Amino acid sequence: MRGSNLGMAAVLDIFYSGVLVAFVLVWFSFTKLSRAGRFVRVLRRNRFALTLLVWAVFLGFLSLLLTNFSYFNRIHDVPEAVGAAVTGLLGGINPYASNVVPRFSVHYSGYPSWSMGPYNYMPLDLLVYAGFEQVFRPLGEPGWFVLANLLFSGVAMFLLNRLICVRLISFLPIAGLVSLFYSFDNGSLTFLLMVSSVCALKKSRTHPEALAIVLMGLAVLTKIYAAVPFVVLLAYELQERLMSKDWRKLVHVAVATCSSAVAAVAVMLPFGISHVLDAAVFFHANGASRVGTSAGGTVLAEIALSSPYFEAIGILLVVSALLISLRFTSLNDRMVLIVLVFLLVAVKSSQSPLMMLGLFLVLKMRETVHPAPVTVDDPADRPLDSGVRQASPYSNSRAWSYWWQLRTFL
Repeated sequence: MRGSNLGMAAVLDIFYSGVLVAFVLVWFSFTKLSRAGRFVRVLRRNRFALTLLVWAVFLGFLSLLLTNFSYFNRIHDVPEAVGAAVTGLLGGINPYASNVVPRFSVHYSGYPSWSMGPYNYMPLDLLVYAGFEQVFRPLGEPGWFVLANLLFSGVAMFLLNRLICVRLISFLPIAGLVSLFYSFDNGSLTFLLMVSSVCALKKSRTHPEALAIVLMGLAVLTKIYAAVPFVVLLAYELQERLMSKDWRKLVHVAVATCSSAVAAVAVMLPFGISHVLDAAVFFHANGASRVGTSAGGTVLAEIALSSPYFEAIGILLVVSALLISLRFTSLNDRMVLIVLVFLLVAVKSSQSPLMMLGLFLVLKMRETVHPAPVTVDDPADRPLDSGVRQASPYSNSRAWSYWWQLRTFL
């Protein structure tokens, strides 16, 4: 059984690495309009077959999940972890200070062995799921948890489609696949808050930058990996406001940042800030902190997980990517680069953070082929990569052609 467990872990690690490689290739294809045009033409030539394929995959995955629901529940530890933390919280136990949460001591398997530990996700995540458990308790476990994630993912995909404007015939199976894939993972709540942040930046008519920062800050209070896009967004807004000398919006950004910090303290304080940091932040920092559970699978983890310099190397690489990204004019390019580096140096390969990279990659694709001229006089026309008055570099006949082809395909 031990060999079977290791084999399953290897398959998941390979899947994780394969997705990263595919995302890099797509990102490279959309860094220039000419390459994006070739990509769009390939999609258009095969649009019928691809649409059928996506629908077939979605319906197949749906039927597989419905007929093997108990198996999917067994190979995930998140429902048990969230359920145990919620039960402890409602019973007056601090799940960040007590080892009441079951988790896999070995990566995914059909019949895993378990270890006990504190709750490893941020307090807003715990409070939201505790509320859902109270409302949908009659569904039992993991029914209420799966329903909550389907709702979060469904709303997130609806908001995302408001940004990218894809026809439902193509978007519905993709949205369904994403929702089903994360139905046993509380990353769906984080995904909803990140998409809401992007929507606020694009659609809000009042203080879009501040609202986007606050929503991304709330995402950090569900899962700590959302701190990566939060820092990128904050750095982007500060740089843009300082360069444009827009002191009014700079004040809005500063107030939003302070509000996020106050919210973080307010949410963590009842559980003990040191307990939350140890259980939900530092736990994800290095291999030594993950005793009793799985680690590894990323490039840096496979090379230097046991090194005492692992954490320092990871931080250095992410900070270096952040500094390099300051030269990028597109927020989406910055997000893709830094999130990609983060996923390569994380202490453990995990499918949940992949949604971050997928989100900003999709927005980058749409940004490249969308030809509309930009003005921020109407916030609804704000480009997906910026809150600054500028003209789109893709407002030309070729961009119109590629955008029309993509819309026709989708």
